[in-house]
Amino acid sequence: MSQTEHDQSAYRREQEQERPAGAGSAAASLELLTLLAAGVADLALDQLRQTADRAQDALRRADLRELLTDGVVELRKRGELATRRAGTGHENYLETMARRAAGQSTPEGRPCA
Repeated sequence: MSQTEHDQSAYRREQEQERPAGAGSAAASLELLTLLAAGVADLALDQLRQTADRAQDALRRADLRELLTDGVVELRKRGELATRRAGTGHENYLETMARRAAGQSTPEGRPCA
């Protein structure tokens, strides 16, 4: 018998022993809800602990100022790209350059295009 099979059969035996005769009773349901709520709370606290540890590590960095500056620059660039995609930003660079070139005249006085 493999370790996995052994663990699964031991788990089944535990479940059968812990299950009261009236498994559908209100007490069993309340116990199940309590255990689920405790599990969710433990998971949430663990995630909160990990986030706090990461925040402390970030605050201890010697290059925090540069990191924040780089983050602001990156967010600004992302904002520019997002507004261009949405069509509310500045004109396309190539289109602007093409219009400038078309508006210029050659040394002979003729328009470029």
